[in-house]
Amino acid sequence: MILAHLSDLHVSRFGEHLSSLRSRKQHKAAVRAQKATEHHKLAANLPSADEVERMLIADPRNTNLLFLRAAHRLRADAPDWVLLTGDVTDDAIGYDLVLAALAPFVERGRVLAVPGNHDIYTSPPLLVPGSQRRRFPEKRAAWGEFARALGLPVEGPWLRDLGDGALVVGLDSCHPARTPLSASGAVPTEMLEATRALLGAAPRDALRLAMVHHHVVNLPTRSLGLAPFQLGIRLRNAKRVYEFLCKERFAAVLNGHRHLGYRYHPTRAPLFVSAPSATLGCHSRSTDRPYYWHIEIMGGRLATVVEQPI
Repeated sequence: MILAHLSDLHVSRFGEHLSSLRSRKQHKAAVRAQKATEHHKLAANLPSADEVERMLIADPRNTNLLFLRAAHRLRADAPDWVLLTGDVTDDAIGYDLVLAALAPFVERGRVLAVPGNHDIYTSPPLLVPGSQRRRFPEKRAAWGEFARALGLPVEGPWLRDLGDGALVVGLDSCHPARTPLSASGAVPTEMLEATRALLGAAPRDALRLAMVHHHVVNLPTRSLGLAPFQLGIRLRNAKRVYEFLCKERFAAVLNGHRHLGYRYHPTRAPLFVSAPSATLGCHSRSTDRPYYWHIEIMGGRLATVVEQPI
């Protein structure tokens, strides 16, 4: 069984993204291309892989087009499951494009997703004009519609049997801090307890995987155990979540959020697999194309976890 783990698609109205810094020349090219890259239009008439590549020449940083490149790659690779660990959208706009591009998987109930801060948190006032700003309740409602389209609960943890002796749990870490503009998260204690109850009804010998947007652990820097600077983006109760995942014998934990790709396996703990952005790439690599994780499960065991270039 093959799982495709993607994260941070940042699909949006026209393929723009909140953190985009373009030159004047790039901005003019993007404006000319916007009419063709609006999410509704792309969803109604999906361009072929060759058409997507031609459109990217005019606007190479357009996240809608970069997502379609990834979707075409997924269709060609044909994994058994597609797992999305948050920031599916840039500001809760464009779920229709995601559903259309991943339709072969959606129709078979083979897309699983947890929300990211961009999907849920109120639009940042310094980057989004007041008339276009989307508030937390509105974005939660939009996520709920997307979740229902995937056959997932609107809120709370969920558990899905993947077959081949494996199951996956979805944890929602998008509970904002009181600090303005913070992108940090937390998994509430009551959610962990509800997850424990779900696991209590599942086979104890199953391979347990977890999906969560915010990273639970940091990759050590140069083997010195130094955590990278992460003001406003951390999982606030990471220690509590880490202890829960270890106690409940999870084999692997999949996350997104930081646009960093890495595998890290602490002693007597799950394997932590962090996915880069499937559209904007990996912050630690300036030259490589984006990738997603190709995860193979055989006989209820984790066999391989390798990069799949997009």
